[in-house]
Amino acid sequence: MKRNQWAVVVGLMVIVLGSLMTMACSSRGPHNDVDQAAIEANIRSQIATHYPGETFDIHIDVTENGTVTLGGTVNDNDKRTRIGDIARETPGVRRVVNNIEVKT
Repeated sequence: MKRNQWAVVVGLMVIVLGSLMTMACSSRGPHNDVDQAAIEANIRSQIATHYPGETFDIHIDVTENGTVTLGGTVNDNDKRTRIGDIARETPGVRRVVNNIEVKT
């Protein structure tokens, strides 16, 4: 092959490899991310449905990988447990860290 042909072949190989690497990296990106705001809204909605008329000092943090961290206070352990269960049962949640404290 002539020098020009080799340059074209090498250039095409670089483009193909670059495209493959971009596709591989993007498959770990937004496609696997969760909708953090939607998960938080869903959890809050389920809590409100389960405990109509009650308000709680609850903090909900959702990470990109679906880990939900609950914080704040409730007045009994059953509510703490149930709110943790609600979060666990919410679509898109992969893990729950329940840091809700019971105040007496």
